[in-house]
Amino acid sequence: MATFDFKTLFEQLKKEVSNLAITSVGQFKKEAETDAQNLLENLKQNLQAWTVQLASGEMTSDDFEFLVMGQKELIEMNILKQKGMALIDLDKLKISLINQIIKTTLSVI
Repeated sequence: MATFDFKTLFEQLKKEVSNLAITSVGQFKKEAETDAQNLLENLKQNLQAWTVQLASGEMTSDDFEFLVMGQKELIEMNILKQKGMALIDLDKLKISLINQIIKTTLSVI
């Protein structure tokens, strides 16, 4: 397996989730970007452990995807929720962000 630098991957993820959050909401763009960055920071420790396991072959890409998707219910988009964004829209945004994290990570490893 190719080696990878988690710090570089994480910086790439930060840019991508910010861009996705900003383009996914009509209003509250700043709040969406902040919530997206908080989501990524909350997942950072797990992502680092899982990407190491994925890169070393200890984990399959399906396992990685399952673990990351499993975090969806634990993620809170507090700022957007306080601003009154509909729960269904918050859920769609969370899924989009998680899918972006998975896609980007799998493309690097």
